[in-house]
Amino acid sequence: MALDRPDLEKITLLVNSFGKSMIEISEKMGISLSFIKRKACLGINAPGSKLATLISVHGEGCHGTVSLFMDFASFSEYVDKMTHGMLEASTTDDTALSVAGEISNMISGYAVITLSQKGFEGLDITPPQIFTGENIKTLRLPEDQGYTFTLPFHLSENPESLVYQVLLFRK
Repeated sequence: MALDRPDLEKITLLVNSFGKSMIEISEKMGISLSFIKRKACLGINAPGSKLATLISVHGEGCHGTVSLFMDFASFSEYVDKMTHGMLEASTTDDTALSVAGEISNMISGYAVITLSQKGFEGLDITPPQIFTGENIKTLRLPEDQGYTFTLPFHLSENPESLVYQVLLFRK
């Protein structure tokens, strides 16, 4: 699906803003992420994910979703940092799962603030939805038409630990 220059510039700004927000919020929590450029792709590719969050973004000039897909090691690291080691990560513990939702809120909220400063008016986000399971593959509905990007990151302390940011921007 070919993009004209204004659409390409808009999508580039959206992807860069959410990706940068992912890194900056993680770093504020004490988690150093490295973007794995060679694994970035169109579509959804988040192998090994045990947990996913989904937030909708809507407003003038932007309608879509932001998802985080985490393997158990990255989920554990975020829970540990967010709770200062006071909570053990478990995909059956609602409190631990709420950490993943809050991280999604923080990342999306920070990106929305950044985008509003760059001319995107009236952007808002929905509360996060949280999903658990083995090898979660997609949170995309069949009727979703748009551009989907997977931005993979590994936690610098543990290169085997992966978190994926999946962005869907509707046409």
